[in-house]
Amino acid sequence: MKATLLTLISLFSLTQLFAQKFEVSIQANSGLYHYDGKASASVSFINQGSTDKGNYTNNPYGSKNGFSYGGDIQGQYVSKCGFITGLQAGYEVLRSKVDINGYYPSTIYLFNSNYIAQSYQIPAKGQTFLQNQDININPYVGYRLKIKNIKIDMMPGVDLGFNVSSYDKGKAVDSVGNVYRTNLKKLDAPTDVRLRFGIAATYKRFGITAAYAHGLTNLVKNLSSDSNYELHSELLRFGITYRIL
Repeated sequence: MKATLLTLISLFSLTQLFAQKFEVSIQANSGLYHYDGKASASVSFINQGSTDKGNYTNNPYGSKNGFSYGGDIQGQYVSKCGFITGLQAGYEVLRSKVDINGYYPSTIYLFNSNYIAQSYQIPAKGQTFLQNQDININPYVGYRLKIKNIKIDMMPGVDLGFNVSSYDKGKAVDSVGNVYRTNLKKLDAPTDVRLRFGIAATYKRFGITAAYAHGLTNLVKNLSSDSNYELHSELLRFGITYRIL
């Protein structure tokens, strides 16, 4: 992974020698994020934890879209013939969603000198969001089209998502109004490598952007020896951009 990143950065540096114009932009974006694969789920339930703050979602990897957002700074070189080499770096909050259909309290009782755990479901309705905070690096190459006064940049590239923190945040309510919550910090996710295609349309200094990214990393590879137990990210972004240079 480090070798790939160094190669991309080196390529970016070399192309500066042949560039005509350097541009710097800041961006704000929102988007929709979810997980795909056999390890994802659309419906799950909340389990009672060993402590008051230890409740957790049985499967927090939601296959339903959650609202996400972030901000970036972008630098790119545009050649005389329209070819683009760029690098974007930013901070993102990525949230997937799973519906909750129940709560499982854990009851421990003594039977024949043995402690036995018994669990049963309390029907409840709610949602859990798996919330990731990531630093994202996006090297890309592309091409610029010009239609009158509008510049259209097509930017295929790669996302490198470095996880800072990951939280299981859920809430469900049963038929008599009892509320069950989760707010559990999970282990940091592995670096997520995604194929990405972005497009930007700018007029003077302002523009709008859109991008789709498909994850290549199996995010649960270390959790199971079953090769069919896999999980990949899917992310759709929309944003606005302002060129400061």
